[in-house]
Amino acid sequence: MRTGTDLAGLAIIDVRDGKKLGAVNEVVISPDDGRLLGFVMKRGGLFSSDEAIVEIEDVRSIGPDAITVEGDEVAHTPEASGEAFRDARGGDRSLVGRKVVTQGGSVAGQVSDFVVNEEQRRVTALIVGGGLLEQGNALQADRIVSVGPDVIIVRDDGAADADAGPFAATGDIPGQPGHSTLST
Repeated sequence: MRTGTDLAGLAIIDVRDGKKLGAVNEVVISPDDGRLLGFVMKRGGLFSSDEAIVEIEDVRSIGPDAITVEGDEVAHTPEASGEAFRDARGGDRSLVGRKVVTQGGSVAGQVSDFVVNEEQRRVTALIVGGGLLEQGNALQADRIVSVGPDVIIVRDDGAADADAGPFAATGDIPGQPGHSTLST
């Protein structure tokens, strides 16, 4: 598991010819359910503003030192990306910078980063600072009740897990209820 900050700057490499296509400039997360949608990469040199999109379906692997893809054709313009990707990038949809409030009405802090499980390709925690939580504490994503245009609402500490929130991994975690393993 890695933070969004850890993923930023990773090289995106075409495994067919070993060519570096660019570096991750932005990690795009669905604010609706915490899925990793893909990456915005910067191409060219330090002062280049040429952006290209690599959607998660086109990612072969998210490794410790690079993200690999098969073929440079997977990198395309922002306008050619899928609707969910464009929506997640549009307006003020980023999770980072959003205020976190408990169902009981207490400010828990503000999101400074997020933790991504590379295998599940989804957010598993938010890094929240200020408010009730000390600087940089992880808030498990399954505590998220809703993500609104202004704040993220989370269950109070000790609250029952009555309903799984939108970020709850359903059947994606080995050893957790609902997980199934495919065998060949």
